[in-house]
Amino acid sequence: MSEVEVLTATVRLYIENTYEFFGTQITTPTVTVTLPVPDEGTDDRETWEYDNVFAHTGVGHTDGDSWYDVMIVESSAPELVGLTFEFGY
Repeated sequence: MSEVEVLTATVRLYIENTYEFFGTQITTPTVTVTLPVPDEGTDDRETWEYDNVFAHTGVGHTDGDSWYDVMIVESSAPELVGLTFEFGY
């Protein structure tokens, strides 16, 4: 039985982690995401965003509301550069 190859890309995220009580903190992690990115507006896309992007947001604050603005600023797959994501709005 052969294994299914999983395609990935290395990306650098620019994340504005904003907190009700702690202001905004910027992080720029380099992470691996799976490819291809599903079509926008689909359940698969929402799942992909939470699994591949949202998982890297946050800096540990748990008090109050929080929201996150994310942009892919570098990528080994050039078509991903410039994609933006919002969580918590």
